[in-house]
Amino acid sequence: MVNETDEDTAPTSPRNVHGLRWALVCISIYVSLMTYGLDMTIAADVQATIIVQFDSVDRLAWVGSGFLLGSVCSIFPVAAFYTAFDYKYLFIVSVSLFEIGTLNYLTALTSNQERGRYMSCIGLVWGVGAILGPVVGGAFSQSSATWRWAFYINLVIAALCAPIYIFFLPSIKPTDSAKVGAIPAISSFDWFGWILSTGAIVCISFALTNGGNIWPWQDYRTIIFCVFSGILIIATAVQQRLHLCTTVEKRLFPPPHIIKNRTITLLNIQTAVTIANIFVPLYFIPLYFQFVHGDSAIDAAVRLLPFVLVFVTISLLSGVFFLGSITSNWVLYAASAIFISVGGGLMYTVHINTASAKIYGYSILLAIGSGLSSQAGYAIAGIKITSKGWPTIDQITSSLLTLLISGQIFQTFAVRNLMFALRDHGFSDADIRGAVAGLQSSLLKNLDPHLAAKAASAVTEAMRPVYILNITYGIICFLASLVMKKERLFAKRQIAMP
Repeated sequence: MVNETDEDTAPTSPRNVHGLRWALVCISIYVSLMTYGLDMTIAADVQATIIVQFDSVDRLAWVGSGFLLGSVCSIFPVAAFYTAFDYKYLFIVSVSLFEIGTLNYLTALTSNQERGRYMSCIGLVWGVGAILGPVVGGAFSQSSATWRWAFYINLVIAALCAPIYIFFLPSIKPTDSAKVGAIPAISSFDWFGWILSTGAIVCISFALTNGGNIWPWQDYRTIIFCVFSGILIIATAVQQRLHLCTTVEKRLFPPPHIIKNRTITLLNIQTAVTIANIFVPLYFIPLYFQFVHGDSAIDAAVRLLPFVLVFVTISLLSGVFFLGSITSNWVLYAASAIFISVGGGLMYTVHINTASAKIYGYSILLAIGSGLSSQAGYAIAGIKITSKGWPTIDQITSSLLTLLISGQIFQTFAVRNLMFALRDHGFSDADIRGAVAGLQSSLLKNLDPHLAAKAASAVTEAMRPVYILNITYGIICFLASLVMKKERLFAKRQIAMP
């Protein structure tokens, strides 16, 4: 049995829905969250098709990062709305921001005893959606439905879940608005800090997506965005430090109830890097096989199945067995860090002649690393914190920056390498950038075998540096694990099934 407080043993359930109705509520929430994960990565395997249709190779980075940028910019205001208005109606309205909605809703509807096991499913279903995104996107892009249905599918899922949202989700009014009213609760939000931080993120995104691609690095527009991002970051830090137009309790960075808790602070760091870890292989393994083996979008996505299956399996084992059985939680994160670092290091060694089986094996190591701990933080946080919530801004931001930085690294090196390999063969800059985007253009199709091998090797070499991000994430994860409290989540062994 778990050591319980009086609050834990209270017989009154925090919800008035049970049985089949509660099961349907949980399924609808988790399906929605899986859709959110799907949307974050579905562009990985349809980006080439989209770029061909709109003839905008220079907009490649926006295809993958646009959704995440929108999420990062809007997540804080939506969180503020959840402190002022009825959860049910906000959840229905904010369909595209299910992480915040799910965390608040499940926290309010579950007891302390239940919360850990329900929250542990959050990371799993999000991860499954994120991992399956490229596979689903590739399937649609190769079918008669076209790539557009990779996004239209959201409407179908929403329509299927809508009756449950409308008729079964119980209404929950936040305690903050009950005490002070909805308008004062919204007014107390740190709007000034949000404007400054959002401006900084947008400027960084514009600089990293346009610099070196649409605009030269020395172009005045690139310089302006870089300078403004630096100014806004400094302004945000000063505003948060001096509590300008806000209070210590209401400031955005860092949330007081998070920063005062060493465990939760480290969990935010750990979860951010283990989730960001999956985005590099998700986007670049299919791209590798498209270039080196000439795979179609769906064939390249199928190459991710070892990564997908291992990630899902390890995530399930971690949530059900590992958390309740290991001596200390930090051991789980240390093991995760080792797998991530080793897997990233091995992926860095991949070249044009590397056997496919080796790549599958290397990707499995990365999947084990993320699978071990990506959902553990949700389970632990669900027990350790109160209904104030656990912001996901750092995880989404780390994923966004991963896509922006890795995309910038790849495009810069790939264009440079291809120009060097093909400099005497009359190809234009536009042709080379089209090839880098993964387009099945004449540049790759019509080259003689020797030149085609040189081009494929040039692109493969450009992919290697992006895996330095995975190595870095593993190091960060390991260092954070060393300073975690040496404690178990449960006082005694408890196997919690969702």
